[in-house]
Amino acid sequence: MFKICIVFKISIRRDGGSPCRKRKKEESPAATGSFSGFACGEIARTRLMHRHSTADNYATALRSLLAFHGKKDISFAEVDSRLVDAYGEWLRKKGICKDTLSCYMRSLRAVYNKAVEQGLTEQKEPFGNVFTGISRTRKRSIEKADINKLRAVQVKPGSFMQLVRDVFLFCFYACGMPFVDVAFLKKSQIKGGILVYHRRKTDQVVQIKLEPCMQEIINRYRSDGSDYVFPFLTSQDEDTAYREYKRKFSYYNKTLKTLGKLAGVDKPLSSYVARHTWATLAFMSSVDMSVIAQALGHTDVKTTRIYVEDIGNGKQNSANKKLLNEVLRKRSSVQEVTSVQRYNNFQYIENQQLPHVSLSEKAWNRYFRLEKKAILFCLFYLICISSRLL
Repeated sequence: MFKICIVFKISIRRDGGSPCRKRKKEESPAATGSFSGFACGEIARTRLMHRHSTADNYATALRSLLAFHGKKDISFAEVDSRLVDAYGEWLRKKGICKDTLSCYMRSLRAVYNKAVEQGLTEQKEPFGNVFTGISRTRKRSIEKADINKLRAVQVKPGSFMQLVRDVFLFCFYACGMPFVDVAFLKKSQIKGGILVYHRRKTDQVVQIKLEPCMQEIINRYRSDGSDYVFPFLTSQDEDTAYREYKRKFSYYNKTLKTLGKLAGVDKPLSSYVARHTWATLAFMSSVDMSVIAQALGHTDVKTTRIYVEDIGNGKQNSANKKLLNEVLRKRSSVQEVTSVQRYNNFQYIENQQLPHVSLSEKAWNRYFRLEKKAILFCLFYLICISSRLL
């Protein structure tokens, strides 16, 4: 009796429609002059460096550019200002918001500049006419009272809702620490009461002294079976852990919105709110802008100013009002003192320097002065008439 065993091998692709699917062995981008081929190589290299968010931005931007171009490949010769300008107009007509458009352009520009540095193409400044900045964002911060509402809200002990509440507060307590850095935070990064982390987005080193409120939250989730401080991730493999993070990040933001409504916070909560709130309250407390930028892990203070721009205008208006009130109040006080002094001087002159006479005496003096003037006028008139007669 023979047994026949048939084995099926199924390969599941997880690239999510990546523009950089594996092809047959072909020449390098340097030989073919392929911009899209070079971009795929940069995406792969960035992932090897565990900069997954940057790699995702590169891949999304390249996918969008290829959709506009209508081809599977774009050469370096085709990447010029006309192509980029037309691509930008195409994005605007599709209703892509300004910041998303800017993100696409910055990602493509970064890849293009790397190709220029490696001598694969000449610098033609194809992105010179498109917007690559950061537009003014809506105010994402909440008030001090809202932070206390979140602290006081009743949640089920041991639930994911409690974890979300505690981590949101921890992000705020830790100088607006980004959620991705909190999720990947390991116990080895805390030594001697100091938390040290490399911000994943900018690779800036940030050091934060643990305060009692922060230590309390850390102790609540202390576990000997994990290297991570908070129970979001389980894998020690960077790539696997990042996929875990992406799933938990979405659930975290969804739960935050529910938590905000439960606590009575008017504004919708997200992972960015804790960061913006810390920056806003620090600025309103007159913390220097450079200190805020350092705490947030920003490489440029201009980025920090975007966080507090609306608050900056309000603070400026309040400062101006306060200054004017002080100046005008001081001027009013001076005028009041001057008026009092004038009145006192007048009273002094009237009461001290002039002789005191009764009203009847004053009346008689006025009468005699008028009578004297009348007599003099009559004499003058008579002299004039007599001179004419003569």
